[in-house]
Amino acid sequence: MADEDPGTELPHRIPGAAWAGPVPLVPPVALPEEVRQHMQAAVEAERAAEGPPGGIVRPLPEDQVTKGPGSAVKSGPAVEPRKPRRRSGARLIALGLGVIVAGSMAAVATNHVASSSPDVRAEVAAWVAQQVSPNVTVSCDAPMCAALRNYGFPATKLVVLGPATSDPLPSVVVVETAAVRGLFGSSLATTWAPAVLASFGSGADAITIRLVAPHGGAAYRAALQAGLPGRMTSGAALLHDSQVTVSAVARGQLQAGQVDPRLLLALVSLSGHKPIDIVRFGNLGPGASPGVLLRFADLAEDIPAAHMDAAAYARALWAVLNGTSAQIRPARAVSGPVQGQAVLRVEYSAPSPSGNLGS
Repeated sequence: MADEDPGTELPHRIPGAAWAGPVPLVPPVALPEEVRQHMQAAVEAERAAEGPPGGIVRPLPEDQVTKGPGSAVKSGPAVEPRKPRRRSGARLIALGLGVIVAGSMAAVATNHVASSSPDVRAEVAAWVAQQVSPNVTVSCDAPMCAALRNYGFPATKLVVLGPATSDPLPSVVVVETAAVRGLFGSSLATTWAPAVLASFGSGADAITIRLVAPHGGAAYRAALQAGLPGRMTSGAALLHDSQVTVSAVARGQLQAGQVDPRLLLALVSLSGHKPIDIVRFGNLGPGASPGVLLRFADLAEDIPAAHMDAAAYARALWAVLNGTSAQIRPARAVSGPVQGQAVLRVEYSAPSPSGNLGS
């Protein structure tokens, strides 16, 4: 099963840099009732001072006082039947008051939102930009694709889904927002994209990142099962390697064939150069489906048998990994503490290959 609790964030990247946090959004701001009443009273006072010149002065209807920012009073005649005289003074005062108050309230709201939880769409965009390979095609609705571009995902790899779209093919990953669910219904999860890489939010705000199965869900599961013997064989080889120490948790994950084959081959390569201690395997995808392969390994940095300090040992491991073939070279390595232990986290981008990669 996918590990949904990868531990604390690791502060040092080898190489690369930490990704920026999501950008908060500012919701619409409603004018307070007191301000609305002052605005309406100003208009009424102006009308009363003019007096009814042969016409009937009607009270300003409630629906003519707007409740949103940007406008104070709707235009429209309030006097019948003769041509109204100049009433611009009160209207301009009321409008100016509304704009000033709305602007100040928007500033307060901005500060409030900035301290609240991140917007789900921005959180998803940040995750995809960091965790999904930039070499694969991602399909999404127009706002989600725009957010992905803002977070640095290649625009040439984005496919915008709309009413004329019959299926999410030929993309590799689809970002399932409420709009996308409305396009495909339950067939997206049952037929086109059965595996969940990560899920964020809840209810109507829920957004799920799914792996597209080009030949259907049954074919995807068959391919994943076909690669199981090879993953188990590679895991057994690591368990019998005298250069490899494995925790009880990691041992069970290797024996079950849950580990990404790229990661398995990289660990075999590392063990040919340095002793390694595998602390755990996991995923950086909250809510990932059972069976989604584990894409990172935490390797202990304090290895007495290596006869090196922790920093030099981490650099030596990365040098080995960086010299491997492009097929098994990690996306990044991150050095730092996890659950109180200094580790080098070796990460691969999503999605994982379902079959074998060879020996």
